Amino acid sequence: MQNPQRIVVGIDGTLASRAAIDWAVTHSDILGDVQPVYAWDYPVMATAGSPFGYAGIPPTPDMQDAAERAAHDFVASLDGVDSTAITIKGDPGVAICGAADTADTIVIGTRHRGPLRANVLGSVGRYCADHAPVPLVIVPHHEGEPIARAARVAVGIDGSNNSFEALLWAGRSFPDAVLAAVTSWQTPVDAPVLFGGDRFDLAAFRSHAKALVNETADKAAAEIGCDPGRIERRIAEGDPRWVLAAAQEEADLLVLGRRGRTGLKHLVLGSTTTSLIHQPRCPVAVVPDPDDHP
Repeated sequence: MQNPQRIVVGIDGTLASRAAIDWAVTHSDILGDVQPVYAWDYPVMATAGSPFGYAGIPPTPDMQDAAERAAHDFVASLDGVDSTAITIKGDPGVAICGAADTADTIVIGTRHRGPLRANVLGSVGRYCADHAPVPLVIVPHHEGEPIARAARVAVGIDGSNNSFEALLWAGRSFPDAVLAAVTSWQTPVDAPVLFGGDRFDLAAFRSHAKALVNETADKAAAEIGCDPGRIERRIAEGDPRWVLAAAQEEADLLVLGRRGRTGLKHLVLGSTTTSLIHQPRCPVAVVPDPDDHP
């Protein structure tokens, strides 16, 4: 692991970004120093030509000064943050990911939305989830709930290299946490065709899932250098999205690979990861494949 380590935290003055800062500060002893990043840009309408634009928009230096003051005042109101915020003109997602070129972790906040709004992650969060060069932690803001230290970490396992890297990252980054490698299995809808007639052995699916999670956990423990017994192995029947969503109820952090076995490389998040980061019940970490960012 690199030393010294650094956590880039996206801030915008909201309670959601305050939750992100709180999570980063809570884990700064193991993940590194906290570096807030504040991005600003002109609204599209402000720079549009007449008749849609606005005359007399403030010049860039004035806007930059105002943004720096806003960032300074916000950071000054926080506990445990000693560094000055980096203030950047430009798209927030691009700015945060760019600042992370020399960091080890990115942390951003997301608002806890009602059921009608829960299916849309903010554009900044979605961009960072797709493009972050380092592990990204998305911290939901739940009014009145304190930020918990990651004492129990669940990791989604599906046999892909991304899920293996996610387990490695979790084990190395949270050395004192209880780790749980979680996988699921389902009966394929075409199982009767594949196996003949309408009878097939469900035990084969369970056995395959058990072998997969054990192999992944044992391999990760060997690379981490820890007792294989440190990693709990959990197997459940059902859609992986619902199995991992349920795992969040007992976890302080859920760790996922950016893409699973069906994700399109360099293009989209895996479907399971996409679903879970849109409606996080606890902080969710998305770990990229090292091959994406050599």
